[in-house]
Amino acid sequence: QEAKPSAEDLGDKKEGEYIKLKVIGQVSFYGVPMNSLRFLFEGQRITDNHTPKELGMEEEDVIEVYQEQTGGHSTV
Repeated sequence: QEAKPSAEDLGDKKEGEYIKLKVIGQVSFYGVPMNSLRFLFEGQRITDNHTPKELGMEEEDVIEVYQEQTGGHSTV
């Protein structure tokens, strides 16, 4: 099992960088464009600028990731 650094060890900025690297690694593995993903915490869309501290995140909180879908309306 991979040891994960804690927020206390890294500080907010480095923790955010760690999370971003993990996401980018998964995106390139699955071939999903990064700009098509939307990240939500407690129903609020989050951006690159947000930190876990700003969002009031605690240990074991979850960020939901959705692939943006456009269109879907069909004229028959």
